[in-house]
Amino acid sequence: MNDTPSDPPEEPGRARRPGTAPDGGPYNPPPSAGMAAAFGETRRLREEVAQLRAAVSDDAGRGELRALIQDLTARHVELASTVSEGLAPELGALRQFATEELGRQRQQLDEVLQTLGRERNPPVDWPRLTAAEARDQWAVLARWIAEVLVPWYEITREELPDCWALHRPAVIELSWLRSAHVQAYAPTSPPHVAGEWHQRWRPGAIARLAQVIDRRLCRPGEHLVPQGESRGGPPAPPRPGERLIPPSQQLAEGRHWQENYFAAVQADLQWRTQREAEAAAADSGVRQGGVRPDPGEGRGVDV
Repeated sequence: MNDTPSDPPEEPGRARRPGTAPDGGPYNPPPSAGMAAAFGETRRLREEVAQLRAAVSDDAGRGELRALIQDLTARHVELASTVSEGLAPELGALRQFATEELGRQRQQLDEVLQTLGRERNPPVDWPRLTAAEARDQWAVLARWIAEVLVPWYEITREELPDCWALHRPAVIELSWLRSAHVQAYAPTSPPHVAGEWHQRWRPGAIARLAQVIDRRLCRPGEHLVPQGESRGGPPAPPRPGERLIPPSQQLAEGRHWQENYFAAVQADLQWRTQREAEAAAADSGVRQGGVRPDPGEGRGVDV
C-alpha cells in the first residue's frame, strides 16, 4: 500500500495557475527538449575543456605541443631556406640585371647625345662672325685643308692657289665644302651622302675656285697686288739629281699658302675688331640720345 498522498482532485471550474502547485505553492515544470539539448552540449564542452587541460598538464600533452612546435619550426626553416636559396638569388639577379640594363641605356643615351652634338654642323656664316669666332673658324678651316683636303684628295696648287685665304669668296667656298664633308662622314649619315660629296660637291667647289680666283692674275706663288708690290718670286732651282715639278702639279701644302693665310687672318680680325668697336660706339651713342648715322643719305638722324 502506497503511503504517498495523492494530489487532491481539482475543484470543478478552477484552473491551475502556471508556476504553482495544486496547493498553490511554487512549482518547477520539467525542461523542454531544446533546453535539455543545450544543457547536454554545455556539459560536453566542459568535459572537453577538462580533458584538454588534463592533456596539457601531463607529459603526453606537453609532448604533443612540443611536436607541434617543432613541426612549425621545421616548416619555418624550410620556408626561409626556400626564400634565401631560391627567391633571394632571383631577386638579386633581377636587381643586378636592372642595374646593368640601366647602365647600358644610359651609355647609349650618352652616345646618342654625343653623336647629335657632333652632327650639329651648320655652315659658317662668315659675314656675321665676331673676331673671336672668326679666329676659331680660320684655324678649323686651315687644319682641314692641310690634313684632309690636300693630302687625301691630292689637291694641287693649280686647283687651290697659294693665295686662297686672301680671297673671301674662296674662303666661303672652302668653308661650306668642309661642313659638307663633316656631315657626309657623320656616324648616322648614309653612304650615298659621302658619295654625293665626292661626285658633286668637291668637284663643284674646286671648279668655282677657278672662277673666284683669276688664274691669269693669281698663279702658284703669285697674288694680285698693287703694281710694284708683287709677292711672287722665282722658284728655287732644283738641287742636283732632282726633277723640278711644275708648281701647277705640286700639292697645295701648307708651306705654300701659310704666309698668305696668316696675312689674311690678321687683316680679317683687324677688320672685325674695328667693326665691333664702331658698332659698340654707335650703340652707346644711341643709348645716350646721340646721333645715328644714316647709311642711305650720309647724314645724321636725331634719335
